[in-house]
Amino acid sequence: MIQYQEKKMDLVRAFLIFTIGAILYYLLLQWPANNSQSTKEIDTGSFESNIINESKDSLTTFDSAPQEGLSVFKSTENKTNYSDLVVLENNTLKLTLDGNTGRIISSVLKGIKVEKNGQEDLKIFGQLGQSEYFANSGFFTRSKGYLNPNLSLDRSYDADLNTKVFEFSGDSNGLKHFKKITLTEGLFSAIIEDVVSGPLGNTPVEVTPYVVIERGNDETGEGGLAYTYLGPVFSTELERFEKYDFDDIDDEAFKRSSKGGWASLIQHYFLSAWVPDQEKSYLYQARKSSSGNRYSIGYTGVSETLDSANTKISQTNTLYVGPKLPEQLKAIHQDLDLTVDYGFLWWMGKPMYWLLNVGHDLFKNWGLAIIFLTILLKVLTWPLSAAAYKSMGKMRVLQPKLAAMQAQFGDDKQKAAAAMMEFYKKEGVNPLGGCLPMVIQMPFFLAFYWVLMETVELRHSPFFFWIDDLSAKDPYFILPLLNAAGMYFSQKLTPTPANADPMQAQMMKYFPLVFALIFAWFPSGLVLYWLMNMLVTLLQQWWYYRKVLKS
Repeated sequence: MIQYQEKKMDLVRAFLIFTIGAILYYLLLQWPANNSQSTKEIDTGSFESNIINESKDSLTTFDSAPQEGLSVFKSTENKTNYSDLVVLENNTLKLTLDGNTGRIISSVLKGIKVEKNGQEDLKIFGQLGQSEYFANSGFFTRSKGYLNPNLSLDRSYDADLNTKVFEFSGDSNGLKHFKKITLTEGLFSAIIEDVVSGPLGNTPVEVTPYVVIERGNDETGEGGLAYTYLGPVFSTELERFEKYDFDDIDDEAFKRSSKGGWASLIQHYFLSAWVPDQEKSYLYQARKSSSGNRYSIGYTGVSETLDSANTKISQTNTLYVGPKLPEQLKAIHQDLDLTVDYGFLWWMGKPMYWLLNVGHDLFKNWGLAIIFLTILLKVLTWPLSAAAYKSMGKMRVLQPKLAAMQAQFGDDKQKAAAAMMEFYKKEGVNPLGGCLPMVIQMPFFLAFYWVLMETVELRHSPFFFWIDDLSAKDPYFILPLLNAAGMYFSQKLTPTPANADPMQAQMMKYFPLVFALIFAWFPSGLVLYWLMNMLVTLLQQWWYYRKVLKS
């Protein structure tokens, strides 16, 4: 029984060491090597259409969507000539719309820079490596494929002090088109209304409304060993938040009918998304082009027939293209803020993000907000760790007696272990109690990691002194070294059980150095959290050790 207890303790220690190291290594691989997202100037002659509907994709009749090859953009030789470009902008967004196709081919996020202290504003839509990234909405027919609206700007006006409206009209294939785009100051979203009317002749025309986001599987700052999710996300009646990445699409196209919902393409810190009228039904789709490494994400509405009794068909959608700001996203759709992905610990991440914002409102500094949240978390978990620190304090006081007991039995490890276990039981001490604080910290550490990972407000945000970007690593590695020093002193206050395995005890001595090397590549905001967590832990250890000495 004694040998079993001893082996159990050794296994627990080894498991904790391995788990903590594995988690830190995993997080290191997860953090992006370069968190800046940039796009080049758009190549106005290189877009190629990708049909998001096949003959069996229609929401209602299963045969109303255009087939591959019927599109008006059916080959690379028939590329669109972007000659009718119109710039739409407010104080947050600058969108470039191609009048010929109706596509939004470029989006500039005003005031959000590509590089820290740089001059160039970040772009989402536009040229990405060898491919293009754009959004479009409109209509298609089975006979003619996607309908080029051939839009011209009729007028732009201010609906009120905060709202800018842009109205376009055009005609093609015997049909008239109208597009209305509404931008609101301070928001990264556009409300887009599309209307098709006609027909001009006597022949009825079946029309299907659609929206699409199209891009290639090009890395945008998420490359190298580090990884963050880049790909489609859907929200439907079946599942509120469903990732369906590019590899999934390679294996099988995504198709799902749903009332309401939304379709999005997310990347680190930023996203684009289409959100439709929630009272209607749609077929959500994602598929790869038959030629080239290009993907289309979007949805189609219910097909309608234009005839003498139904002379106008319209659809209204909201396009979001910008940073992952939970409040703006939730205002568009109650589940759109799920694109701010806190992983499986989202139930901890959301309140942490809220508290982080409370800290920022108080101190007007994201670094101080991290410190505020760290101290608050330590206060909340104090009751959980108090028993462990008391046990550690007792172990430290009893260390001389344990050493004498071990010397008394010499090489007879079995008798020594039995005597020590009896001594632990008599004194009410748990020799593994010192491991508990680290175990308690890990879920909070993981949740906080994902909060920092997804909090775009930390991007390019300074702290003090040499830390000018909390989302980037410490340029001088000062925080990792301070953290290592804190761990060293914490080890000094944490007694090593007399019967501890010598190899494990030796490994523990190198833990501060290992953590310093790993944290050297972590974002400084996360290392700041861990450092403050360590300082509060040291204070707790000292406090309880002092109380044990007095008792």
